Amino acid sequence: MKKLSLLLVVLAMIMASCKPEIENPTVVTKSVEEITENSAKVIGQVTADGGGEVTSRGFCYDENTGPTIDGSLTAVSGSGVGVFERTVENLKPNTTYYVRAYAINEAGVSYGESKSFTTLSDNGDDDGNDDEGDGEIEANLPEVVTVEVSEIFIGSAISGGVILSDGGSFITAKGVCWSTSSNPTIDDNKTVDGAGAGAFTSQLSGLEPQTTYYVRAYATNKDGTGYGSIHEFTSGYGINGYDYVDLGLPSGLKWATCNVGANSPEEYGNYFAWGETATKSEYTTSLTSGLSISWLQAQGIIDGNSNLTPQYDAATANWGGTWRMPMKAELEELKEECTWTWTTQNGVKGYKVTGPNGNSIFLPAAGRRIGSSLYYAGENGCYWSSTPYESNSNGAYYWGFRSSLRYLDDYYRYGGQSVRPVSE
Repeated sequence: MKKLSLLLVVLAMIMASCKPEIENPTVVTKSVEEITENSAKVIGQVTADGGGEVTSRGFCYDENTGPTIDGSLTAVSGSGVGVFERTVENLKPNTTYYVRAYAINEAGVSYGESKSFTTLSDNGDDDGNDDEGDGEIEANLPEVVTVEVSEIFIGSAISGGVILSDGGSFITAKGVCWSTSSNPTIDDNKTVDGAGAGAFTSQLSGLEPQTTYYVRAYATNKDGTGYGSIHEFTSGYGINGYDYVDLGLPSGLKWATCNVGANSPEEYGNYFAWGETATKSEYTTSLTSGLSISWLQAQGIIDGNSNLTPQYDAATANWGGTWRMPMKAELEELKEECTWTWTTQNGVKGYKVTGPNGNSIFLPAAGRRIGSSLYYAGENGCYWSSTPYESNSNGAYYWGFRSSLRYLDDYYRYGGQSVRPVSE
């Protein structure tokens, strides 16, 4: 059985210790558009995450130069890399403002260049004050920001909002509303996520697959309902009732969003011996242990390309359709083409794997079962391929990882390990 030599382990530890530290993200202030008497749309872009997840981004603005998130007004606009925008409101007419984009990761906050703009005159009334009674109801509506949509699956997605202002009175209801029309209101589908000020998370449900939806946050007080900006998204793609993510890989391969036996990306799911399709209480032997590649082929356990046939593939046997276990080469593609970030998602440790197109999956550190025990859960991940190890009749390839190391190796086929399905 092939093992990492002591030298390779030492080298891996050295390389891990030499890994560049996370740097501040890079962000630019792109433009200011659609300027009115009391609002303007600002566009920014996070061009690099600095090696760490961008947890917050947005704009800070002020009548003074050099606005910051500490001493100026701020407008949050989601997280992650890419282009983002936000309409800043409640501005004074005929007033010059300075605005710049910001982005935050664990290393700190970065700012784009400062841009200035002047709001329009309010019909000759440049004192910045509304005439008595003019816009009184609108001015008293809550101000809310829509959180970008995430965890998009076949029938569900996650969004939410942040209350920036209660409009001077108690927030009686808050949530998100969504529709297939481009201007959703609380008369359409909506969540109710409590009352009062503060941030909230919303679970959208009952979505049709592969359908474009529009969503925005709302907050209601005694004067009415205020809405956040509208976000567009397309509901999840599914194969045989299971979600997948297109990572933009060169092969076009689609990766499932969760392990076999799990109902969410963070759940560990079931553990399988290689070449077996059911769980068991003891992982001490496998029906394929000790069988050579030629014997496995002769018995129909693997095909001519040395990968498990559907009858012995845990993904195919449990999920059906075109789902199957990834081949060795496909694990290598995932390794080489994606960005791997060790993180904690909903309290579970594992890797966020981000593809070339910016989409991502989460692989929990589910550990491995040997005998009747589970080892290294929360520390290591062990994911089977469908490919047996060429040089040993007891081994098969798997993808392993922990916080400081990722590797393609082989392990005894009797080990109970995770299966993350793939499909063309």
